[in-house]
Amino acid sequence: MEKRRLRVMLATGVLVALVALALSSCGGGASGAGSSGGGEHHQQAKARTIPEGEKALPPGEYHTEEFKPSFSFHVGKGWRTPSSDLQETPDRLIFEEGKDVKGFSNQLVFRIVHEVYDARRHKWVDVNSSEELLSWFQHHPYLKAGKPQPVTVGGVKGVEFNYAVAEDSPDPAPKSWRYSDGLEGSVDRGSNNRGIILDVKGEAVSITIGCATSEFDEFLPKAQKVLDTVKWEGA
Repeated sequence: MEKRRLRVMLATGVLVALVALALSSCGGGASGAGSSGGGEHHQQAKARTIPEGEKALPPGEYHTEEFKPSFSFHVGKGWRTPSSDLQETPDRLIFEEGKDVKGFSNQLVFRIVHEVYDARRHKWVDVNSSEELLSWFQHHPYLKAGKPQPVTVGGVKGVEFNYAVAEDSPDPAPKSWRYSDGLEGSVDRGSNNRGIILDVKGEAVSITIGCATSEFDEFLPKAQKVLDTVKWEGA
């Protein structure tokens, strides 16, 4: 009888020990994941690089891979990457929202501007600072630019203003800037744009929210929602 009772007690003790060990292991694992390596892995999985090609962007956090200065941002539903000739480069990042309207895509564009087109002298000129870039916008003979207002993007202060092709412009799509890969950009008549100019780590960064004029009031807050999530690396 005593031996049987002893065997029962031993079996019960082993079972209790196993349950305690299992609970301890589960608790330790959860704590570690929340405070160290597991958390880092979660963050890395959360932020993704921008895919190549014309693709839909699943909602979530992304970070630039080629564009410098680097930054991260978050998008909701409906955003996509543009056509293959407009993919991310060291001085260009473009992504779009919604359908094309009147030949225009709803675009949010990040640029590092080194060259702009001087419409008066009919040649490309260098831009060496955010002040020079702002002056080019404000004094362009074929663009109508509003008064600059203070703005902050990702903790970096700058200015913002609206601009469009002037009604008396002889050119419906004035040349504007040129990228390092040789691709040239223009401002097209029928579009409305919000320009933001920042000095990020010594680089003149231009951000444009652009779309058909009829879409501007609806698209602006959607693009602004993305800009509110921007975090510049090291800034």
